Parts: sequence; C-alpha cells; structure tokens
Amino acid sequence: MGRKFGYARISSDQGQDLASQRMKLEELGAMVVFSDIGNGSTLVGRDGLDSLLKLLEPGDEVISLHPDRIGRDTADLLTVGKRIVERKAVLRIHDPQIVFDGSDFMGEVLLTLFGMVGSIEKHFIKARQRRGIEAAKAKGIYKGRPPSIDPVRVRELHQQGMGPTAIAKNLKIARASVYRALAA
Repeated sequence: MGRKFGYARISSDQGQDLASQRMKLEELGAMVVFSDIGNGSTLVGRDGLDSLLKLLEPGDEVISLHPDRIGRDTADLLTVGKRIVERKAVLRIHDPQIVFDGSDFMGEVLLTLFGMVGSIEKHFIKARQRRGIEAAKAKGIYKGRPPSIDPVRVRELHQQGMGPTAIAKNLKIARASVYRALAA
C-alpha cells in the first residue's frame, strides 16, 4: 500500500486560509499535505505541487478536496492527472468523488468535465471583473494597478553602464520590462 499525500491551494492569503483544507485532507488520510498560494489558472510557480509530483512513487495516492484546487481548466487538470499516473500513482478528488488512475475512462471524462466547468467559471469571473473595472473607471475610482517597475531607476542603472540583463536581475523584473522602460 502506498503513501497518501494531500494537495491544497488557495488563491491568496488575503482572507483565505489553508488550515481547513489541511485538516480535511488529514482526516481523509493524507500523511503530508503540500500546498500553494496562488492563482489556479496556471501550473507555473506551484512549488508545492511540483514537489509533490517529484516525490510520488508507485502505489501512492494524491488527494485533493476539489478539482479546482488542482487546476481551473481541462488541460491543467489532465496534465496533473497524467503526471500522477505516469508515476504509477492515483489522483483522488474528494468532492465530487473522482478517482483517476489511468485505467478507467470515466475518470478522464470527469476530469475533462470539471476542467470545462472551471474554464467557464474562470471566464465568468474575468467578465465580472472587467465590468467592475469599467464601472469604477466611469466613476473615476479606478486608476489601474500601480506601476511595479520604476522606469527612472531602470534608466539610472542603464546610464551607469549596466546592461538590460543585469538591470533585470538587479531589480528582479523581466528583461522585456527593462527594454520597455528604456524605450519609453
């Protein structure tokens, strides 16, 4: 019999808490719970999930409370599910009950279905967000996200002889952002 691992994710630590997910996953038998804080619309930057997937051995089980904790679209859900099965382990989702071990076509159908539901939900969230932003702009309340890059500092470093790659590393920003700041 393999080991049972839990996977929990919250979108942000602003008003959300991993503790309730951890507790439920432990009740379901998870000996260790891996977790991430971040947007569910991408698998990029999910260090907890990456660590969990690397640790899996044949016979292990990954438990998640809901499909959207793993991914908010079909491609991500199936990618994670298949990576688990490649390790000869099993993905078990608690609610709704889905077991994906690669041997049952219905497991893949259910992951696909709930991935589609997640995609639809993500679409509606973005649409509501856009409507809210437009309403706030109309009232003069919304000014946009504050700049995360200081173009003056980018130009200063460039004038000191620092190249774009070095500036990007120094300021912990993307090199493309450096080029945009220099071109502005």
